[in-house]
Amino acid sequence: MRVVFLVPFILSLFAARTNTAGTLYQQLAVDLDIKDPTVVAALETVSPESNNTSRAAKAREACKILQIIFTDANAGMNDQDYYDVWSSSYVNQTRTSWSDNCWQNASCIVTPGRIQDVSRILKVVNITQSHFAIRSGGHDFNVNHSSVGESGILVDLGKLNQTMLNADKSNMTIGVGARWGDVYKALDGSGVSVNGARSPNPAVGGQTLGGGIGWFTNLAGVCAASVIAAEVVLANSSVVAIDGKSSPDLLWALKGGGPNFGVVVSFTYATIPIDKMWFEARTYGADMNKELLNALVRYQDLASNDTKANIVYQLSANSTDPQSFVGFLYLEPLVRPSIFKPFYDVPHLTTRINSTVGNLETLATSYYSPAYPQAPPRSYAAFSIYAKQAATVGAIMNYGSQPVTPNAVQASENTPLNLQLVDQDWVHITVAWDDPDKDAYILGLMHNLGEAIDASAIRHNTNLTFRFMNDAYDGQKVLSGYGQDNLVKLRAVAHRYDPGRVFQKLQNGGWLLDHA
Repeated sequence: MRVVFLVPFILSLFAARTNTAGTLYQQLAVDLDIKDPTVVAALETVSPESNNTSRAAKAREACKILQIIFTDANAGMNDQDYYDVWSSSYVNQTRTSWSDNCWQNASCIVTPGRIQDVSRILKVVNITQSHFAIRSGGHDFNVNHSSVGESGILVDLGKLNQTMLNADKSNMTIGVGARWGDVYKALDGSGVSVNGARSPNPAVGGQTLGGGIGWFTNLAGVCAASVIAAEVVLANSSVVAIDGKSSPDLLWALKGGGPNFGVVVSFTYATIPIDKMWFEARTYGADMNKELLNALVRYQDLASNDTKANIVYQLSANSTDPQSFVGFLYLEPLVRPSIFKPFYDVPHLTTRINSTVGNLETLATSYYSPAYPQAPPRSYAAFSIYAKQAATVGAIMNYGSQPVTPNAVQASENTPLNLQLVDQDWVHITVAWDDPDKDAYILGLMHNLGEAIDASAIRHNTNLTFRFMNDAYDGQKVLSGYGQDNLVKLRAVAHRYDPGRVFQKLQNGGWLLDHA
C-alpha cells in the first residue's frame, strides 16, 4: 500500500584517481584494514568507470567494491550483508519501507552489522562519489528520502539494533535500527520508560533525527529532547562518540536537524522513572466526527495543565468502514481520569483497546496490531473537501490531531525546532491507495490540501511556521520553519563536521540543508 503524510580526505581521494586502478584499490585495502590477499587481489581487478560520470556508473563501481569487501571473513563481514539484483533476498530488502512508493531498486543494498562497517561504506562512497541513501527503518514515506534507485546504493542500518540499559537505569543506548516496539520490550520489567514513538513500528534513527512525538511528549518534550549522547560516523569515516560536553553543537543539531551531519549509529536516551500507566482506545462512526472535534478543543484546554495526559486522535469520513478513533494514555495507573471526559461523553461504536493498566510494552503491542493509523475544526473543513476527492479514486484519507502543550514546547527547548510557546496542534493527514497510476493525482491533492489548511490558518491568525519533519511531505519547508537563526546554526554545524559536503552532494534526498 502506498502511503503519504502530509574534506581534505575527499580531496586526497580525488587526487588518488590519477593513479592506476590497482594502486588506488591497494590503498583502499590498506585504509579498510583488509588483510585477506584474495580480497586485496579482487579489489585490484575492479576497473574504475572513470570515463563514465553518470550516477548509475558510480553506483555500479561502488557496488563492485562493496561486494568484495563485504565478503572479507577476516573483517567479520559476509555475503548476507550485501544484496544486488542477483541476490535471492534482494526484492525483500527493497520492500522494507513502510510505503510501497519507496520500493525502489537500488544498485545494491548493504546492511552493516558493526559501526566500522558503516565507516568502510562511507570510504567507498567518498572514493567512488556514488550517491547513497540511509535507511534505519524505512518509515519515511517520501520517495528518495530513505530510498534510492539504480543510481545509488542503499545503506540499511536495521542490524544496528542493540539496546543497553545502564546499571543505574538512568539512560539507555539504542541502535538506530531498533524498532521502538523492541525497545519497549527490552525495558519490560525494568520499572523505567523512554520518550519514544507511540507506534512500535518506526525505527529509532529516523524518528529521532526528525524530532519525534510520542506518549511522553506532554511531559518530556519531543522524543529527541531526551537524547543525551550519540555515536556518529562522520563524512570522513571517523567514528565519534558525542555528548553535551564533548560536542554540544552536533548533539543539538541531531535532535531534529535531519540527516545532514553524519550517519548516526546509536542514540542514548535519558530514561523516565515511570512504569505503570493507564490506556484505552475507542472507535467511532463518521457521524460523530463533529462531536469529536468539539471534544478535542475542550481536551486541549485541560491538557495544558496536566502533563500526564496524552491522546492519539484520528478522524475518517468513511462511513462504510468506520475508522475514527481516539486513544487515551495517562502516565499513572489511574483508570479513566477525568481529563478525558470530553471524549467519554461521545457515543462510540467499539472499544479498540480495553481499559488497561500496563507499561509501554503492553501498550505498543496492542495499540497498532490491526493496522497503522495515525485541530481545529477549520483544518478539518478543508480535509473533508479533499477526502471526498480522494475517495473518487479509491483512496482513503484520514485526519489526525497531535496536541502539543506549552509544557511540551518548554521541554523541547534543547532542540533546534524553535517551537513557539503556545498551545498548538500538529495536524497531519494520511492517505492510503493501491494504484501507482494515481500517485501524481494523490500527491497533488496532498499539496493542495496543505496549502488550503495553511491559508485557513493564516486567515484566522493561527498559523505557525513550524512543520513537523516526521510527518511532512516532500516540498514543505521544514528546516526553514525552525527560524533563520537556527538554520544558520545548523548550516554551521554541518560545515564543521562535513566540510566536503558529502551529505549534501551525495545523499540521495531527505530533509537536506541545501534544500531548506
